[in-house]
Amino acid sequence: MTKKGFSSERCVVVYTCRGKDRILAEGGSQAWRINKSRASKYQYVVCVQNRNETWGQATALHQEAFLIGKITAIEPSREKDNSDRAIIKFSEYAEISVPDSWDGNRNPVAYKHLSDFGIHDLEDLSFRRLAAPFSLEMIDEEAPVAPGDDYIAAAIDCITDDPALESSSKPQPLSIDEAKAGLALKFGVMPEQVDITIRF
Repeated sequence: MTKKGFSSERCVVVYTCRGKDRILAEGGSQAWRINKSRASKYQYVVCVQNRNETWGQATALHQEAFLIGKITAIEPSREKDNSDRAIIKFSEYAEISVPDSWDGNRNPVAYKHLSDFGIHDLEDLSFRRLAAPFSLEMIDEEAPVAPGDDYIAAAIDCITDDPALESSSKPQPLSIDEAKAGLALKFGVMPEQVDITIRF
């Protein structure tokens, strides 16, 4: 018999520069280039801390999973410079502490299972309701404009629905156009400015 609350739930995992306080003030995790339709099918998002950048007011150790949220909606980001990206909104959250939770994947959005983070029973988590709605005024006015956590290669967003590949840390095949899109994001240029040479 399955234990009440036992979870093999699949979840969206984000590798974010934003710390807990900022995420809660914004009402969710943003600003991501993701497949909104696909991500909305998941009930939970797990936030893993990325300290490679300093603008997000990080609160956890580098690569530590520190927050889990119950997803309510995937909506366009409300940040003025990131309206083409998405915010993963949630109504409830629980703090967690799971070190070494990022596998080095260059894409900061992944799809895994809660059990990958040692979460086997949701009843073991102390979920809290999110307090106030999102407001840009709640963020320190002196904080630099967030470039979006997906600055590396998130335009290449998990192009397969194969669960076996979703949890794999191995590089996935790319088309030339997908590779150009990712490199363009990385170096801040247009995809048509990127030339790729393949040597055999």
